[in-house]
Amino acid sequence: MNQNPTSDDAVADAAELLLRAAQIAPLSWAQYKALREALITAGFPPEVASTTPLLAANPQHMLEQLKRRRLELLAPGVIAEAIYTDVLVAGLVRAPENLRMDEQRWAGGFRMPRYTQHTEGRTAACMLDLDDPRLGLDKESAPTFFFNQLELINTEVELKNKYKKDILDHGIRVGGTLFAFLLKFPGRVPIAGLETGDCYGRTYFIQEKEGMTTEKVLAALEQVPANSAELRNHPLQRHRANLLAIAGKITAPTPAPITQRERDTLVRAVMPSTKIVLNVRDVTLVEARRRIVAQHHIEQPTPFSSDTAWQIRAAAALDSLQAKGHLKTHPGTDAAETRRWFDAPTEIPAHTAYRDDIAALAAATLLLDPDSPGDRVITAALRTRGVIGRDRTRARSFLAAAVIARAVPGHAGRQSALERALTTKGLRGMGVDTRPVDKILIDAREELAEARRQKSRGNPDIPLMGPATQQIALRGAYYLTCGTGDTVLLERSELNAKKGEAQEPGQLLASLSTTQQGLEQLAQAVFDGRRGHPVRRLEKDESAGDRDTPPQPEETMTATALRALALTPDDPIADATASAKLAMDGDNLRYEVAAVSARLEKMMGRRDDGAAATVIQQRGWKDPHGTSVGELEAAVKLLRNWEMRHEIFGEASSPDLSYGEADTDGADL
Repeated sequence: MNQNPTSDDAVADAAELLLRAAQIAPLSWAQYKALREALITAGFPPEVASTTPLLAANPQHMLEQLKRRRLELLAPGVIAEAIYTDVLVAGLVRAPENLRMDEQRWAGGFRMPRYTQHTEGRTAACMLDLDDPRLGLDKESAPTFFFNQLELINTEVELKNKYKKDILDHGIRVGGTLFAFLLKFPGRVPIAGLETGDCYGRTYFIQEKEGMTTEKVLAALEQVPANSAELRNHPLQRHRANLLAIAGKITAPTPAPITQRERDTLVRAVMPSTKIVLNVRDVTLVEARRRIVAQHHIEQPTPFSSDTAWQIRAAAALDSLQAKGHLKTHPGTDAAETRRWFDAPTEIPAHTAYRDDIAALAAATLLLDPDSPGDRVITAALRTRGVIGRDRTRARSFLAAAVIARAVPGHAGRQSALERALTTKGLRGMGVDTRPVDKILIDAREELAEARRQKSRGNPDIPLMGPATQQIALRGAYYLTCGTGDTVLLERSELNAKKGEAQEPGQLLASLSTTQQGLEQLAQAVFDGRRGHPVRRLEKDESAGDRDTPPQPEETMTATALRALALTPDDPIADATASAKLAMDGDNLRYEVAAVSARLEKMMGRRDDGAAATVIQQRGWKDPHGTSVGELEAAVKLLRNWEMRHEIFGEASSPDLSYGEADTDGADL
């Protein structure tokens, strides 16, 4: 390669080559021993401390950094000691616990176990324990399993990371974060090294291009030098010697030409200014790693997909709830078994728990009453996974939908509809109910009847849903969004929905749960869903029931019919009082107000093709008829006056007070 640059690019390349060459220094046996002792003192287990010196691009710089280590805040709640130094990419272990794979993990395609913590005295490391008897791996099958799972990560990184060409052309320019790591295969001594916490892609692209396969990296790390001769013959030391030979050509007083291959080898050799986490305070090293990696990827370029981000957040929330004792369970099961249901729902046989049982348990665990102890645990967990700003608005429904939809193949559209259904306020604070559905339905019917009686008496303090109604609504919503069939029955509204079609699944579910026929239809969805049948459409006044045979095509519920049912109020109570009729008027008014809100939301979102801002953001809107704003203001004022009247008089007001004797013109009370 010509060392006499003739362009700005060549000048920059030459300067960068000189810098790269200066990053690499020899490693002596004395430096190796000093680094090993300093790393153990800093918090590394002896096994990891024995291989880390081999990865130091400049051993003396690493030693100086270890002497000056200090506490830092690396992520929410993560106080740690770390050093920043250049490392050789050749010896890094690609992280087998990769948060980017969490979406595939819950879909069943990725089966690499998550890390556990290895502790020895005051030292700690992340451990991948493939010797766990629950995995069923032996000495021969464990390596095959490990490498096959890593290939899945490699494929995902190839698909998602768009910086491969730049990294191969120019090397790694931004350092990552590394953690102490132990890999335990059955029948073998654990392999120790540094794993690529948040820089898997960068390491993978370099190692693959340079022929540094995972097998070669692990084989090198298994060789721990015991004396200067073994250090000199170590594979990573031979790699260092090759790099020093190339660097010597560049740094010599009279630089010698290098080949393009030598140039690429040198440029790709080092990950600069890399953070090595030595020890952490107050949380485990494994949890600290997850917080740091999640923060870096969710908040930085090359982000996780939305589904993956919510799966990561769901795992964090469930971890925290389980640790704090807030994970809901069925009678006779413990938190560990409940967690297994959430993590691997497709592996749970129906005689143990139906899919809607798991869905209801997830909702009871994650859709808690606001600011309850468990809800505060979720808030704290979400903060460690980058949930800030707008993400907090519907975080609970996103969490619950992410967990519940793990059992649903090809769930993207279904999960979206399910998430909107879970925004129904009446579902918050659900309990656990393991009774047969027909028993729960009996109580739900009584709750609905009582609610209707209270409405007929003008009592406004009626719960949105009773405990049994919550169970029927949630379980029914699960099968109406994630059940048998190619379409979602509890579907989202279209972008330009017409009148009566703008309600979202949450609004439809709330409406269905407050009418007799709607409640029966929700229960029928549960009966049919458990049998794997399409949902049967019930006729008016027909009760839900468990039927052996699936419905005929003409008897099957459709999304259109379900929407129409949700918008159909119950028949009025016979000989209803004026208070009852007024309560029914209130129900109808709710639908009409929802339609107005939906219309305003659609108006707010209208934009021209390719425009970054909406029309309203650009220039606002003025009513061409000049009546809408005034009429809405008058209506709101009237409703406020009625509410104030009720607060003052309530049910204690005299029935003899006629409207002719009272204020009826909307004046303020």
